[in-house]
Amino acid sequence: MSIQAEAQPAVAFKPRRLGHANLFVGELERSMHFYNKIAGFEPVFREPHIPAGFLSNGNTHHDLGLIQIPKGKTVVGRDGHVQIPHGRGLEAGLNHFGWEMECERDLALAYKRAAAAGLEVHRKVDHQLSHSIYMFDPDGNLHEFYADMLDNWRTVFNSQEGPAITGNWDPDAGNWLSEGRYHIKFELRRVEDARVHTIRFTSAVLLTKNFDKMVQFYGETAGLKVVYRSKDGTYVSFAGPHANHGVDITLVKQDRAAKPTVHHYTYEVVSEKEIDAAERALAKDGIAIEKKIDGPLKRSIFVRDPDGMLCEFVAPRKLDFAVIEKADATERAYLL
Repeated sequence: MSIQAEAQPAVAFKPRRLGHANLFVGELERSMHFYNKIAGFEPVFREPHIPAGFLSNGNTHHDLGLIQIPKGKTVVGRDGHVQIPHGRGLEAGLNHFGWEMECERDLALAYKRAAAAGLEVHRKVDHQLSHSIYMFDPDGNLHEFYADMLDNWRTVFNSQEGPAITGNWDPDAGNWLSEGRYHIKFELRRVEDARVHTIRFTSAVLLTKNFDKMVQFYGETAGLKVVYRSKDGTYVSFAGPHANHGVDITLVKQDRAAKPTVHHYTYEVVSEKEIDAAERALAKDGIAIEKKIDGPLKRSIFVRDPDGMLCEFVAPRKLDFAVIEKADATERAYLL
C-alpha cells in the first residue's frame, strides 16, 4: 500500500465536495438489501463479475458503491485494467472516498501537479461516467478525485446488470472537458418501503493515527479548506466549496497504536419527521439504534450496517462548533 511522502506539496486538487463512499462488504446481496430497504437508497447498477452494486437517489451517479470482499484476488476491469490489486479488500470497510471535481480539465491539471511533485498515483481510470485519479492518504485510505463526463449518467447506470465499466484513462492525452457535468438540480428518488428515507451521502468522520500528516494531505494535496480546528488540536474539519452541509470530512486524532478507521458515514434524511418515523420502523423490525442525538446541531440516529460499519441518518439543524467544543471528548465524534 502506498503512503504519501513526508513532504506534501501544494498539489491542491480542490474538489467541489465529497460525492460518494465505496465500501468493501462481506456479502453483496445482504448489504444491497440493507442500503436499499433500510437506508433508503435506490439500486442503479450492478457489475456481477466483481461483484459490485451501486445505489443513488438522484443526487449523483452513486452515493454508495458496494464491492464484495475479493479475498485477496485481483479484480480486472476493461482492457486489462487492474481494478482491485492483489492484497486489497481483505476485510469489510472503506474502499475509497469519491471527491467530485469541477471538470476534467481541473482534474488533469491537478494530476500533472501531483506527478511533477513526485506523488504516487495509484490508478488513472475511465469509468465511462467519469474520469478519475486515485491516491492514498497517510493513513492508507484511498481517495478518488473524479470529473463527471456525461450529461445523463442514467444512460450507463440504469438499474441493470452490465459488463465491466472501468478501464484505463490517459490524463496526458489533452482535449480535456472544461465544463462541469455534475448535476445541481436533480430528481430525488424515494424508496417507499424503506425504513429510512434518505437524500444523499454527505460526510464522514475518520479516526486517524497520522494526524499531522493527514491534516497536511487534506489541506495541501486534496486542497480542501479547514472549516474548523479544535482548540485542543484533537480534530479538524474540512470542506470543499460545495459541501452539502458545511463539512465534508473530519479528522479525529487518536493514539498512534490504534488502527485508523472511519468512525461513521453520514446520510442526510428528508426531514426530522422522517427520523421519527424511521425510529418507529426500526424498532418494529428489531433493528438496534446505537445512538440518538436531538440537540442544536442535528436530529440523528446511528445504526450499524451488516458488516458493523456505523451509519448516521441525520436531519441537520445548525452547524455550531462551539457546541462541539463544550461536549465531552467521548461524544465529539458523534456530533461532528
